[in-house]
Amino acid sequence: MAEYLTKEGDVLDQIAYKYYGNSNNRIVETILELNVGLADHGAVLPEGLLITLPEQEQSTVISNKQVKLWD
Repeated sequence: MAEYLTKEGDVLDQIAYKYYGNSNNRIVETILELNVGLADHGAVLPEGLLITLPEQEQSTVISNKQVKLWD
């Protein structure tokens, strides 16, 4: 698991977006579950707070669609 040290003005959605490339509710919920009491700090997190981030989930997209570059 990775760790993130908050900076002034950080919010959890922004941290999730930086680390995972999106900030869907499930990622934010998982971070909150791993860091008991994190929500008690409010929306804007204090500077210097160490947050545990879950491992990034690997997603594989398989497509049968063929792309034709030239006619």
